Amino acid sequence: MSRVIKVRHAHISTFSHATEDPMKVRKALLNLLPQELRSVRISEEVLEGHYGNEIRVFNVELRGDEAFKALKHIICSLSQSDRNALLLSLALRLGDVKSHLHLRLDKQEAYLGTITLRDGSDIIKFSVTIDGCRKLDDVKNFLDELIREC
Repeated sequence: MSRVIKVRHAHISTFSHATEDPMKVRKALLNLLPQELRSVRISEEVLEGHYGNEIRVFNVELRGDEAFKALKHIICSLSQSDRNALLLSLALRLGDVKSHLHLRLDKQEAYLGTITLRDGSDIIKFSVTIDGCRKLDDVKNFLDELIREC
């Protein structure tokens, strides 16, 4: 019996440090989304850093079809080498529950309109919950199919 696999939820988050323009950081975050989702609500929280500096945290929550569209847009916007890197490093990008996929995307590149994987500190976190995936191969097969549709 084949399992139904579908994207249930996506969470996107990033920081805006005191030295960054919050509007540019918001733009970078929105650039990860397909055009029809760019009017989504962005929540904002203001925190205080270790030295008293202001840090803003931006978050976007997507569910169902919107979450799927965001994931597909990101996957299809990645370069072929980033897609290959994603598939090769997939085990490191899954949570304890195999249905949770975590991507770290370059914030500076996103601001410029390019979606790129990055494992540094100046990133946008994209986490997605994929129902029906119980093991690494389930997620890999799902992503392979998504890539074929790009």
